[in-house]
Amino acid sequence: MKIAKISLMVLGAAGATAPVCQDGEPALASGVQEQQSAQESADADKLYDLVKQARADLRQMRVAAGLGTAAAAPEADPGESHERGEGAGEHGGREGRAEGDERGGGEHGQSGEGGGEDEGAYVPKMTRQNELFANGARLVLAFDPKTQVFAGSVTNTTARTLTQVRVEVHLDNGTELGPTKRIDVAPGQTVPVELGAFGNEFNAWVSHPEAGVEEGHGGGGEEGAEEGGEEGAEGAGEHGGGEGGGEEAGEHGGGEGTRPRGAAYRPVYNQLQILRGEMHAFAIDLAARSSRNDR
Repeated sequence: MKIAKISLMVLGAAGATAPVCQDGEPALASGVQEQQSAQESADADKLYDLVKQARADLRQMRVAAGLGTAAAAPEADPGESHERGEGAGEHGGREGRAEGDERGGGEHGQSGEGGGEDEGAYVPKMTRQNELFANGARLVLAFDPKTQVFAGSVTNTTARTLTQVRVEVHLDNGTELGPTKRIDVAPGQTVPVELGAFGNEFNAWVSHPEAGVEEGHGGGGEEGAEEGGEEGAEGAGEHGGGEGGGEEAGEHGGGEGTRPRGAAYRPVYNQLQILRGEMHAFAIDLAARSSRNDR
């Protein structure tokens, strides 16, 4: 089946170019590391474009099958929408939430112009987020259970360009989704955001947009400090997830344990997770149509 071929081709290409890390290997010289990092970034960009093309092919397949370009997403429940304006509190200004929503509140607080993490309390799974963060980015995000994708947008509400904007989602099972690919967002510009959660079982989540290069992370990626470290292996860490998050992520895979250690490949992995969710939704829609036709 063509849809299976798409999956195998994309995953095969990813496996062929992703770096293999083994414990006990000698450390590379700094010059070699920089060269390797630049090559990995170039390879990751190629893979990213390949997966995006596979998603475009899948949309065409949906149209050819008479199913439309995307799986129908549920309407957001206004009662479950959480909005936050300017003047947020120290930990994200989430005092207005009900007590049941206060899970694993962030410890990073507001960020300065550097645009670091501005987290807060976890929200229930189907909550629609609409928040203005301290770095001037407004994030609108909601989970679509059919494709298992968080979809929304980031808007730059400032008068300056927000550089290297990316978004992450932390699930209460210990899994971190993303980050999305870094992009410069002009004043007033709105860009789409998607984060794939395929294979994860969770009940609550928290998300935040980042911009610029945070202190201690460097220009190679916000996850550089985790590579090879305990936090990258254990997953949950400071963001409120359980220690066993990778094992509890679901039968299809997609937990913290399957996430690439190399920061350059994480936006690609995010796109692969989105593709897996869209393929799963396509299969369900095809089965539903076949069932209706058999009646």
